[in-house]
Amino acid sequence: AGRAPAMSSAATTTATGSGAGPLGLGVVLPDLRVGGLQSMAVRLLLSLPRDEFAPRVYTFDPGGEDGPLAAELAAAGVAHVFRARPPGRAPGYAARLAGALRSDGIDLVHCHNITALYHGARAAHRAGRLPVLFTEHDREMPAPWKHRLLHRWIVRRARLVVAVSDRLRGELVRYEGFPAARTSTLFNGVPDPRDDFDGDRDTARAELGWDARPVALAVGSLTEVKNHAGLIRAWGEVRRRVPEARLCLAGCGELESDLRRRAGGLPDGAVELLGERHDVARLLAACDVFVLPSHREGLSLSLIEAHGAGRASVAYDVGGNAEVLRDGVTGWLVPPGNEAALAASLVSALAGRSGRAPLEQAARGRFLEAFTHERMVARYLDLYRRLCPRKVA
Repeated sequence: AGRAPAMSSAATTTATGSGAGPLGLGVVLPDLRVGGLQSMAVRLLLSLPRDEFAPRVYTFDPGGEDGPLAAELAAAGVAHVFRARPPGRAPGYAARLAGALRSDGIDLVHCHNITALYHGARAAHRAGRLPVLFTEHDREMPAPWKHRLLHRWIVRRARLVVAVSDRLRGELVRYEGFPAARTSTLFNGVPDPRDDFDGDRDTARAELGWDARPVALAVGSLTEVKNHAGLIRAWGEVRRRVPEARLCLAGCGELESDLRRRAGGLPDGAVELLGERHDVARLLAACDVFVLPSHREGLSLSLIEAHGAGRASVAYDVGGNAEVLRDGVTGWLVPPGNEAALAASLVSALAGRSGRAPLEQAARGRFLEAFTHERMVARYLDLYRRLCPRKVA
């Protein structure tokens, strides 16, 4: 569902530069797997005013073509074009994508991640020097020097660059020579979790069948970078000091069987793997503290969601975490990789509900101040209009 068989023209968009009808927005993504980058991009384009923008999605890596995000696009009438790219530098791919952008009436191209920029920006240039906006979500830096040279060259095709955190913006300028004047920070935003579940902690627990034991919740794909294995190791010390505490992991991924094995080394009920969930807002309402043990993050959507739900959080000080979580104010920020400090912070977090109340209130306030979905959409709309200031008929 939601996948076009090839790069072909769309009847829903208008000719580039025609000055009439909505602007054709080409959104270039690696794939439509359920992940932070993909979810943010889809939420953004589905929130655009349709009298002003006609979005169309182009992907090049297999994954998720028939999944939940593709279904959301199809239900909203947004065309999704998938064509696998050749390996390596993908010779000829940019020319084929450029032909699609021209025939589909695309006026503006938004690329998400550096590989999408490599293909999308070259295609936009071939298609008539279309304006390009690039969003960098997260990647490991510094990259090998050959990659840095390539990135420095390709970013010249982007009119504007946004990074999802100040830390990431600084790394782009420092390590890869991105132009500081054209590179800014634009925080991710998420829909208010309380719109999905507006009940209190006791109501959420009753619906989930949870008892009164304290619960720490982690939400994310079960992959190496999310570091659930390190969290389980730290949880052994938490259980020694808070014997009744439970750890719940929501998400699925390649490390699920390994994590189940690791969890089996702790007492029964100490760790529960919940699998993929579609009721994260209710889980957040039910838990006592949110924990993010990732080795690396751009700007974590799950951490933002936890703040939106009014939950204090514990996280390593990596990526943009410190720009969401204010240590001692909305939760506990831990030195990267320090599992003893992670365990100690979790013990403090689980010590009592009354002590968490000021942090929970501050977390909710931080979300409303800087990380709402509406704020993010408004800022992207401003950038789109600056890049392509055509009047709508």
